Amino acid sequence: MKWISIFFLLLSVKSFANTHEADLSKPSLQKIVDRDLVPDKVENHPIRRSGIVISAVIVKDGVEERVEDLRFTADRKLNCNSGDEFKVTTDLSLDKFKLIGDWNREFQLEFEGHCSHAHKLVFNYDSTGGEYFKIRNIAYTLSEKLKEIDRDSFINGKIKIKFPAGGDYYNGTVNVTKGYQWDVVGHEIGHAIYSHARIGRSGGGSHRIDECYSKELALSEGWASFFSAWVSVDLNDPMAKFEYMVPRRAPLEIEHVPSDVCTGPTNEWRVYSFLWDLIDLNNDNEHLSISFKELWDLSFKKNFSSIVELKDEILKEGYDPVVVNVIWNQNIEGI
Repeated sequence: MKWISIFFLLLSVKSFANTHEADLSKPSLQKIVDRDLVPDKVENHPIRRSGIVISAVIVKDGVEERVEDLRFTADRKLNCNSGDEFKVTTDLSLDKFKLIGDWNREFQLEFEGHCSHAHKLVFNYDSTGGEYFKIRNIAYTLSEKLKEIDRDSFINGKIKIKFPAGGDYYNGTVNVTKGYQWDVVGHEIGHAIYSHARIGRSGGGSHRIDECYSKELALSEGWASFFSAWVSVDLNDPMAKFEYMVPRRAPLEIEHVPSDVCTGPTNEWRVYSFLWDLIDLNNDNEHLSISFKELWDLSFKKNFSSIVELKDEILKEGYDPVVVNVIWNQNIEGI
């Protein structure tokens, strides 16, 4: 009876943790993965100079994405002559994030090769290594983008990202099921940023992206998606879309909200489209010059309870009310 009770408790905790993200992912049986990352393929060719060259890429549909910020250290002092073998360990740490696997242990990558060769470590996008490095790339990219605008110091310590998890949600730790789902990963990290920066209140409860619910939940969810777009989507893209979020409606448009979506400030789809139209560089019946940095500064530590309060703050800062209301009506009200 004791074991049955403990098992029931674990199921209850898991269910609670996923209720607020019901429309993004479903709880799944978490598989145990090896924390030693292994490339799916290694390509190498000789180089004319002594030494070693190592790079890594994630491959999806024949397109390569470079793995960012890899630093290799040798187990011993390396005198690399032609034909010699070497072994290196990769420093996978990030300044603002800590990626953890089973039992809260970090992943690791070791590689052996030959001196005077260039080595390219190839990871398939849906392999454990490919998914891990995609998450890491997103975390690294958003850190660099915040650093570029000098707005990264609010993160004290490191935000934990758990992969693979049994669902996609944030509960003090970012939990991710599939690393290649870049938009979902960015959304869940967005919840962590939203919380750490105290941009708004985090409403709870189940939600479906085309329905209306509480104003706090709509702002929290909408802002997280907006942040994901800012990290990974081109501001000039007139057809900006999310690829994996909410499979029943994917791909989700960012620029335009379908007419069947619930109107008003209590819908997250309309919230993120409004925020995106404030900063994007593709003008569709709106011309407003506001940067992400400016939007961040007027939102930081404000603990907004709704997108209405954020809009009021924008108007208070002196932005053209005519243009702001055009963007509001176009996205929030569906006019």
